[in-house]
Amino acid sequence: MLLKADFHTHCREDPHDFIRYTAVELIAEAARQGYDVLAITCHNKRIHTEELQKRAADLGILLIPGVEAAIESKHTLLLDMPYSRFKVRRFSHLRRMKRDGGLVIAPHPFFPAPKCLNSKLRENLDVFDAIEFSHMYTQTIDFNRKAVEYARRMDIPLVGNSDTHRLWQLGTTYTLLEAEALTIEAVFAAIRAGRTRVVTAPLKPLDKLRGLIPKRTLHEVWTRALERAAATITRAS
Repeated sequence: MLLKADFHTHCREDPHDFIRYTAVELIAEAARQGYDVLAITCHNKRIHTEELQKRAADLGILLIPGVEAAIESKHTLLLDMPYSRFKVRRFSHLRRMKRDGGLVIAPHPFFPAPKCLNSKLRENLDVFDAIEFSHMYTQTIDFNRKAVEYARRMDIPLVGNSDTHRLWQLGTTYTLLEAEALTIEAVFAAIRAGRTRVVTAPLKPLDKLRGLIPKRTLHEVWTRALERAAATITRAS
């Protein structure tokens, strides 16, 4: 069966981000968009409950317990794994914990931010089951290219995720996967087998401002923003 999935989302219950919508509202929006599988991955906090799981199931969604954990200060997605920020602080801890199952995804691994994995992904590749293609890119600036090339070279599955912090981001990038059933085990098996396809399109930030700012001024604003972003990236690298 073909399933529409997103394995990286956030909600108001996240202790690290200011987010307006709740987990319940996120699940409702995912159902409206026809999602079959969803993981809510708040930072360093697993918010999964039986009530949320039932609410999602009533809407036809398989809700996978998840967390975006800071491991050696690097963001790492842990799906269907027990989590305590005091017990999973190093990749050696994660390596031992994986013996009991679960799935580990490398989120936005090569973005130029201190909390992104970068070299830690290469050093600990054995613990990762998949690499993320993130929604956060444009035609001009795209840090996913390195992730795509690395996933192909290392023969690791690629999954598309929205990393939703605003509801409009849900649906910008997602995964289509071929699973034998709508269960966590079948979904994880499909990912590990590489039966995934990323559905995505580059963001168009100008679209959100059209009609509010004159076209010429809008172009100048966006050009300057891209130039500043490029300069920041150059300094970071």
